[in-house]
Amino acid sequence: MIFPAADRFLERLGKAYGRLLVTIVDGCVRFSGAVLLFFLVALAASVYFVVGHFAINTDTSNALSRDLPFQQREAAYKKAFPQDHDSIVVVIQGQSRSATDDAVDRLEGWLRAHRETFPQVYVPGGGSFFRRNGLLYLPTAQVEEFAKRITDAQPLIARLSADPSIGGLSTLLSQAIDHELSGGSSLSGLTKVYGALNGAILANLQGKPYTVSWAELMGGKLGDLGPSKRFVIIQPAMNYQALEPAAAAIHSLRAGLHSLQLDPAHGVQVGITGSAVLDAEQLQTVSHGAAFSLILTFILEILLVSIALRSVRLVTAVFVSLISGIAFTTAWALFFIGPFNLISIAFAILFVGLGVDFGIQFCMRYREELFNGAPHREAISLVTRGIGAALTLAAVAAALSFFAFVPTTYAGIVDLGLVSGGSMLIALFLTITMVPAILTAWPISASSLRRVTYPHFRKVPTLARHPIHRYAYWVLGAVVLLALAAIPAALRVSFDFNPLHMIDKKAEGVRVFESLLADPDTAPYRIEVLRPNLAGALATARRLDSVPTVARTLTIDSYIPKDQPAKLAILQNLQILVPPFSLLMPATLTRPDDQKSLADLEKLQTKLQELIHRDTDASKGSKPSAELIAARQLSASLARFLPAARQDPARIQALQESVLGTLPGELKKLGEALMASPVTVDTLPKDLRERYLNARGQARVEVFPKENLDSNRKMLEFVRSVQRVVPDAVGTPVMLIEGGEAVLSAFRQATFTALISISLLLLLALRRYRDMLLIMGPLMLAALFTVAAMSLFGLSFNLGNIIVLPLLIGLGVAFAIYLVLRWRSGVDVAHLLQTSTPMAVFFSGLTTLSAFGSLALSSDPGMASLGKALSLALAMVLLSILVVLPALLLIFTHSPQEEGMAADEGS
Repeated sequence: MIFPAADRFLERLGKAYGRLLVTIVDGCVRFSGAVLLFFLVALAASVYFVVGHFAINTDTSNALSRDLPFQQREAAYKKAFPQDHDSIVVVIQGQSRSATDDAVDRLEGWLRAHRETFPQVYVPGGGSFFRRNGLLYLPTAQVEEFAKRITDAQPLIARLSADPSIGGLSTLLSQAIDHELSGGSSLSGLTKVYGALNGAILANLQGKPYTVSWAELMGGKLGDLGPSKRFVIIQPAMNYQALEPAAAAIHSLRAGLHSLQLDPAHGVQVGITGSAVLDAEQLQTVSHGAAFSLILTFILEILLVSIALRSVRLVTAVFVSLISGIAFTTAWALFFIGPFNLISIAFAILFVGLGVDFGIQFCMRYREELFNGAPHREAISLVTRGIGAALTLAAVAAALSFFAFVPTTYAGIVDLGLVSGGSMLIALFLTITMVPAILTAWPISASSLRRVTYPHFRKVPTLARHPIHRYAYWVLGAVVLLALAAIPAALRVSFDFNPLHMIDKKAEGVRVFESLLADPDTAPYRIEVLRPNLAGALATARRLDSVPTVARTLTIDSYIPKDQPAKLAILQNLQILVPPFSLLMPATLTRPDDQKSLADLEKLQTKLQELIHRDTDASKGSKPSAELIAARQLSASLARFLPAARQDPARIQALQESVLGTLPGELKKLGEALMASPVTVDTLPKDLRERYLNARGQARVEVFPKENLDSNRKMLEFVRSVQRVVPDAVGTPVMLIEGGEAVLSAFRQATFTALISISLLLLLALRRYRDMLLIMGPLMLAALFTVAAMSLFGLSFNLGNIIVLPLLIGLGVAFAIYLVLRWRSGVDVAHLLQTSTPMAVFFSGLTTLSAFGSLALSSDPGMASLGKALSLALAMVLLSILVVLPALLLIFTHSPQEEGMAADEGS
């Protein structure tokens, strides 16, 4: 008992509130028509307002408080270098570097022609600057080797320029074979040319796209001056008022890729990822999953409530109030709070799961009073007196568990707390006003009343003949042992802070993103460091290069080639030795003469046979040379191609395009590469320079990890090792680590806030420490068992399901209150378990479990994890409330009366 004076005051206050409830409910019964008319008008107005003002703010950048230190550092960095925020990354890989470069160039041109949808486009390593100066980024030895290969290839290209056709290439190869058969040396690179022509012929026969890479033929491996994959980074126009802000841009991009024929069918592998794409994919799966879960929830709840209430009128009253509550809550939230966010919109499913509880409690108690012989109005009054206080405490406790989110730094969930907390109070108001009015306007008929066989659950032995009153101490002993065993498992539960693990793994953006993560050169999880000037950035980069978890660092200085004078001298000498091929070769190829081309190819086939025959005889007893193997393969392919080309001459044109189509462009690029000039920071492309050095002189350091950061442990090691050297580091990995800790801290705060506030509420309402502890004790056990079960089932806490612990407290208190207050009214435990109260709790739990279970079946991994965690929590709450709590109540029942139970057992 609390202080006597306070106890008397609270007792008087409780009685006054009880009288107020009776007056309100009685008024709704007496003036049911007017009350329903009022709600009908209010519902119509709410729906009209919602339709005209409904909006969702899908910008996730403000999910955490901007006052957090790491958020302030991130904001400062994004202000200095805003280019990569909400980006789309297109990953392109063709069959060769030439095909890849061509695809990138075509896509870049298309994007720049649609600036209204794609305001900013950046192509790393693209543009005229890198075509002109790309060779300077190679080691000096490789530049020398490249120059040698180009010099060796000069006769081949010079002679081919006189007749740039498939027939001209065939004639050139035939002459080279003649020269070799007559005792001359083999033409440099002939084996590679055989292989390229053979590949083109085979693709032609199979109807597949193929492009010969002349850059590789001329320069070998050095022809690939960049990575095999190329990237196009896009900042799309975002519409944060739409459910999927980047949807229009992504749809437009996919249409553009289709129109440009950039797809596997045309020899180009294209993947789309980036923050905008990942967010869009998650929003899409969340919206589809939420719609599925909401529909399934309604179906299951209608079924369960129908089983529990056995009356169309009662079921109708519950669901009319439930649907009205969603509409009123939505209108209230839009008017007072503003647009929903991606978290607060989840209130609808939570409301359906939790709000139905009040209606079930009210209606099942109403059925009990009717069964006991009370007429309608008296039954409603008895329900109000018997359960009004419990409903109020349950609603306020549930609201407090939601309002506990409000003081936290997790700004994204503050709105959910306000909306869902308010919705619990709205649900309470509708239960004590609308439900009695509906039951009065549409009363249970005499025939329906005769069919009421309360308690219809006598056939359920686990509840109707509950053995707790006999085995209370055994039950509590077993619970204590289970709790001790659960502690080690609970301590092993983990928290997964990575939102990538909450997105469907089959989504394209996730698949592409994970493939990039696996390669240190393309890892999208990078740490960024902002420095006031370039000198500071260079000093920071040098320090970070020695960190074991760091693969490399990039600054603007990284794009200044080393040993430039020596490389420029090699290229200048090459300009003297090699004529300007781009002037010799026409810009486009002329259509081949089909008959002449066939004749030239047939002649090449004959010469190949002569070469094969000679070399086969010469190589008897030894391993055949690479040239001989390539010649055999080409000869075999020509034997198949020539008959097909005679029947379909169009194959000649297609083969020429496949073999020689890129040659003019490659020669043009070669000409540009030979015109390289000294590179300085000032001569770097503007879009590249602005990504590492802004107009205010601030410099950026980009830090790449050595390990695949798909592992949370490795990401944590990477971030912490860098932070030890550079505490002010930012970037996605830092945001995930620091943000995850901030979210975890916020929910610890919310859990303790809910625990303390609800405990105080119970203490004030019940005015007994014992009774407050009777309610809170089983809930602590439920929380322990929930965490232990999650650990045993391999279910981690994450950014989606971490709300489970504060909600568990609110849910459990709501259910426990009904039993404790019924017990306090003078019903001993043996008889308490035969009343409507435990069955109402049971069915309320089942209906809520159906809502959470439907979430668990969602296609969205984040929503599914929330459903699984909430389902586990609710199952543990029901076990604690229906098993542990009655056992505790029995201990505090001084003289348990079992006559009723004994009579039932003897009958």
